[in-house]
Amino acid sequence: MKKLFNSIDTIIRWLENIVCGATLTAIVCIATATVIARYIFQTGFLWADEVNQALLVAMGMFGSARAVRTNGHTEFTMLVNKPKSKAVRIALRSVFLAITIVFLVLLLIWTAQYTAAGTMLSTTLRIPRMYYYVSIPIGFALMIYEYLRTIKSRTVDDPATEQE
Repeated sequence: MKKLFNSIDTIIRWLENIVCGATLTAIVCIATATVIARYIFQTGFLWADEVNQALLVAMGMFGSARAVRTNGHTEFTMLVNKPKSKAVRIALRSVFLAITIVFLVLLLIWTAQYTAAGTMLSTTLRIPRMYYYVSIPIGFALMIYEYLRTIKSRTVDDPATEQE
């Protein structure tokens, strides 16, 4: 069973990395092509802004999940590491982590509902906006997964004693 979870985790890590890299590459290529088209050929791509918006949202959401995996988000370390008691530090970390996960679950629910109700068409491409927004609930789900995956190490491991 552990091997299965490790395989799933590897696939999720790979997915986060690929989506972040691919969206960044696409954004740079589209933006560069748009600038060249505008300033050299006096024309432009009407669709470029819409596509870049969707790609930026996807990159932000998958990148946030990746940042959770690599511990790249800011934390309340000064407040959490201040108490002398290890039990109090663990309790504080647990409370902050629980608040974070509850908040992410609420955001996942709300954004999934918003995405499902998104029938408005995009201005230029005439594509339903729900396809642009689908990466938002996926990103929140991935962040929840990443926090749950590391819940033990985030609460029990004590960086305050490691620094001393």
